[in-house]
Amino acid sequence: MKLKFDYLTKCLLLFVIAVGMSSLATAQRTVTGIATDAETGDPLIGANILVLGTSTGTVTDIDGSYSLEVPEGFTELEFTYTGYAAQRVTIGADNVVNVALSSGEVLDEIVVIGYGTVKKDDATGAVASLGEEDFNKGFYTSPEQLIQGQVAGVQVTGSTGEPGAGSSIRIRGTGSIRSGNNALIVLDGVPLDGRDISAGADVGAGRQASRNPLNFLNPNDIESINVLKDASATAIYGSRGANGVIIITTKKGRSGKPQLSLSASNTISFMPGNRKYDLLDASTFISETNNPNLNLGDDVNAFDEILRTANTQDVNLTYGGSNDNGGDYRVSLGLQNQEGIIKNTGLEKYSGTFNITQKALNDRLTLSGRLIASYVKDEAAALSENVGAEGDMMISALRWNPTRPFRNPDGTFNQPSDNERNPLAFLDMYSDETETSRIFGNISATFNIIDGLNYKFNYGIDRSESNRRAAISRAFLANFAEGSGGVGNIESIRASTQLFEHTLDYTTDLNSNINLNALVGYSYQEFLRRGSNQRGNNFLVDDQNLYVNNLNFAGSFPQANNSSFTDPNDELQSYFGRVNLDIQNKILVTATVRADGSSRFGEDNRYGVFPSAAIAYKLEEEDFLPETFNQLKVRVGWGITGNQEFPSGSAQNQFKPLDDGSGIQREIVGNPALQWEETTQINAGVDFAFLDYRLTGSIDWYTRETENLLFRLRAAQPAPDVFIWRNLDGVTVENTGIDFALNATFIDKPDMTFDMGLNVSYFDNQINNVSSLFPDGIITGEINGQGLSDQRAQLLYDGQPLYTFYLPFFEGFDDNGNGVYTDLNGDGEDTSSGIVAPGAGDRGFTGDPNPDVTVGLRSGFRYKDLDVSMYWYGAFGHQVFDNTALALFNRAALVGGANVDERVLSSGQGGSDSPKPSTLFLEDADFLRLANLTVGYNLRVKSEYLENIRLYVTGQNLLLITGYNGFDPEVNVNKNVDEVPSFGIDYATYPRATSIVLGANLTF
Repeated sequence: MKLKFDYLTKCLLLFVIAVGMSSLATAQRTVTGIATDAETGDPLIGANILVLGTSTGTVTDIDGSYSLEVPEGFTELEFTYTGYAAQRVTIGADNVVNVALSSGEVLDEIVVIGYGTVKKDDATGAVASLGEEDFNKGFYTSPEQLIQGQVAGVQVTGSTGEPGAGSSIRIRGTGSIRSGNNALIVLDGVPLDGRDISAGADVGAGRQASRNPLNFLNPNDIESINVLKDASATAIYGSRGANGVIIITTKKGRSGKPQLSLSASNTISFMPGNRKYDLLDASTFISETNNPNLNLGDDVNAFDEILRTANTQDVNLTYGGSNDNGGDYRVSLGLQNQEGIIKNTGLEKYSGTFNITQKALNDRLTLSGRLIASYVKDEAAALSENVGAEGDMMISALRWNPTRPFRNPDGTFNQPSDNERNPLAFLDMYSDETETSRIFGNISATFNIIDGLNYKFNYGIDRSESNRRAAISRAFLANFAEGSGGVGNIESIRASTQLFEHTLDYTTDLNSNINLNALVGYSYQEFLRRGSNQRGNNFLVDDQNLYVNNLNFAGSFPQANNSSFTDPNDELQSYFGRVNLDIQNKILVTATVRADGSSRFGEDNRYGVFPSAAIAYKLEEEDFLPETFNQLKVRVGWGITGNQEFPSGSAQNQFKPLDDGSGIQREIVGNPALQWEETTQINAGVDFAFLDYRLTGSIDWYTRETENLLFRLRAAQPAPDVFIWRNLDGVTVENTGIDFALNATFIDKPDMTFDMGLNVSYFDNQINNVSSLFPDGIITGEINGQGLSDQRAQLLYDGQPLYTFYLPFFEGFDDNGNGVYTDLNGDGEDTSSGIVAPGAGDRGFTGDPNPDVTVGLRSGFRYKDLDVSMYWYGAFGHQVFDNTALALFNRAALVGGANVDERVLSSGQGGSDSPKPSTLFLEDADFLRLANLTVGYNLRVKSEYLENIRLYVTGQNLLLITGYNGFDPEVNVNKNVDEVPSFGIDYATYPRATSIVLGANLTF
């Protein structure tokens, strides 16, 4: 399918027409003035001024002053500033307009929605807006960490605590079985590709955690993050809006004189002492094993040996301002060098941004450009998601006999011949580095055709290249290394995206009571992705660092491990429109529709249509409402959105070469009927404000149902690995919940402020009618460890939450120390292991990894130049399966010479009991975390060059309140089975660090 045509030609033609219409420009006059706080008289820096009826505007400088060219015939200015009431003023004959804004009406702030902005008071959908002052404080490497726990209904969970690790972003729960569940990220108007762009590499040590594709963004460059939660807000993004939308806007230059800013911080990170496992020391180990052959004479702590106190530097330099011709600019450079608390792990990032805006043609044409360039270098250790001590350094450290020395008398590494690997040898003989370069940019031109009518063209490009080089020395005594003569692996991935977009936006008063805003648009986006993999074995030298720099040291190149790929090109062609009606400033109506055509789907279902509608009623405008209410707005919305996040080309026939090179075989059987997943959502909400806007908040109820679920099945083919993608007819996923947000300002004085915010979300998730297509349900949740091959812990089944645990019920240990499990099917046989299907063994549904309730609590206090902020978040009503404890901490492992946690000593387990997945290892995972605490001070500087110095100290992850026994209850390890995702299984997860950040911000 070919969707595109010569857009560049059309765009250039439209641009020429726009320039030609510049002759319509009229005379102007210059208006100046000052914006101040009505109570204190202080200047308002960065207040927005707009010429009503046009797109012409500016912002105030550091003195609260502004200068604005006003076209002839326009006589009204509108002044807005976050936390203050908007004010409209008629321009007098002397061309000087000074205003004093009153604080209180925080709901006049502007929020970013799809393809535009709207006053928060006029929003009809469930939208949350966070500015720089709302972000989590401290050191962060990617933007989603700035809002973790800050928005009701939004759950951000890092896969591990490793620097640069990926995150899952769930808005109002999980809606899909097999397709992506992450929110769509829109950066400066360009939707990002949701696929993994980081290269992987395999040296036989198991699957590594994915990197975060958003790491290329510098959090210091982000102006605001807006979250679109319900379908009435996200349907404008059609086939990509089912999981919610996060809109990220980067900073621009401000009006006034040029300003130079420098920020620098140093972070010390360490493993929280109370989160370590209580491993046996040498003396306890000797007494408990009572085996002289296991006493090797030393006293070591292998886990502490792989840890370190990590040091991180973060430096940002920015320069920005404006010119006299209606333009602004901002340039920034950033450096982050982060060490992980596990040795040989870390992230190094260099980033640069350039934003520029320029007006022309008597301010009727606005040109904007943005460029982001980044280079990220990840260093990783041998940490895996799905192997045992054979290929995982952390598991090796946890198992290490505390009496065994790390080195032999001659200084070489002590490497046992059994399944015990020396963690220090792992550190020395394994190398893993990933380098990712990325360039993102977009340019746009907005032309005011006539009063109220604007045309905008937006072009965006996003290109990345990632190379990962991993190697294990032939001197490392493990089957995958020594037996292969060492392994070196180099993998590369290149990805690119292009966006061409045209919109027309029209605003007018239909009459004295009705205001209309209408938007229509066309969008075309293309996605490319390709890569290659090279692997060598049987190296001639021991130094693994030479392997990945020159594979010629390899003696062999296995054909099955040297390959390349090119994903089928993805194209998305879209037509969309939105209408907003404001009736008497009381009733707000929004209707949107988007038609998406995608090359990902079958020939019979290229296009899908995604409508939505919402209505809001501002009761505070009615006379019957008591004056106690500053705002009381009720909202109701409905819409249909789609999900197309599944592998490219899955609707078409695909082939792959045979491992022996003798030919090709079919890999994917084409399905011309394949179509989108569809999510229908209903949202009802109330926004309220009391006490002169000192108490504000919202409450939303929603229900969403996803159908036509995409799923990969094994095809009826002679070859075992041939698949076909289908929509699961009749199978649905339902999510229902309540989002509640409350903000209170207790003190609001010039010298002192104190405010707090609370958000609470309730979730309920359920999958239906799975058994109609899969009588035994859908199995996932891989369990790993010695003796645990082919074990599973989760089952997707009728009436159950997604990823619910399906396990034997542990009752205790008998007199011989063997585990006793409930005989659920009454046959008197122990089938507690290896059988997962409903009714086939002694297993039952027990436990849910999806939290019932999430909470976030923030507070901020300022007295003169001293400020203190604190933020907590937590989750309740869910469970985590501790695969680490199952695999490692049992009496049989101790008898065999492996170290264990002290819990084993009092468990009553015997040395002959084999570990089995059961409710013994299923733990409540409720937690409340003190995410950050910041104390800052602004120094009053009187200097010709230096305007301000802010010093601060931040503590991150200072306190964790939980009953969970593992490193951390907030886990998201990838434990998929046949690529069906899982959730809530903990397996040797990289611990989350406690960090202390010391920093300074200087403004020149």
